[in-house]
Amino acid sequence: MQKIRSVSPSASALPSAWRDTAPHRLMLTALLNMLDNALLTTDSATRTLEHWCRTHHLAGGTPAAPAVRAILVDTPQRPCPDSLRVHLALPAQGEKALRYRHVRLMCGSLVLSDAENWYLPERLTAKMNTALETTDTPFGRAIADLAFTRQLVVAERLWSPLPQGWENIPIPAGTGETLDLPPQTLRHQAVLHQPDGLPLSAVIETYTSAAFHFPPPDMPDDQTKN
Repeated sequence: MQKIRSVSPSASALPSAWRDTAPHRLMLTALLNMLDNALLTTDSATRTLEHWCRTHHLAGGTPAAPAVRAILVDTPQRPCPDSLRVHLALPAQGEKALRYRHVRLMCGSLVLSDAENWYLPERLTAKMNTALETTDTPFGRAIADLAFTRQLVVAERLWSPLPQGWENIPIPAGTGETLDLPPQTLRHQAVLHQPDGLPLSAVIETYTSAAFHFPPPDMPDDQTKN
């Protein structure tokens, strides 16, 4: 399994086709809402990101190839946060029963999310554990046969393309210059369960603006060039 050092995702370093105009900021707001809603209403973030990649033509390779792969981040194990650990119904050995996996979910050369996962290997099959330890298979794909469900614990919006209270004030026209997108846009904390309710893992997923690394749609009468 490929490993990378623990560095922050730098989605903001990507060249952006988006510009600082009201139409582009409105489009990005709609896209951010679409992505957030899709992630919050499906059980597998991996499947959601793969669908997003293909829909927005972010994935390289052949159409049959997996759109998203996991790249292991070589970081020391850290304790599962209390706010998530309380949902895991840990066995007698407590925190020692957990295994830590830190990955970046990639679509081609784009880092779409940074994901920390605390899972209970004794509740997975040997085949699943081998895949998680030795391959670049995303967690959701590795355990798909368990038909897991997802319980949201915390959802955070880390960025808004529009100013707070924009609906009650005139939207700024903007500079028209290239819009520098921030590295991080959304963060979700969740617990994955077996169909019978037994917890499997806790995750913290931070999503990047690389999900919007595609050209904006054309506007009627070229309104974005004001």
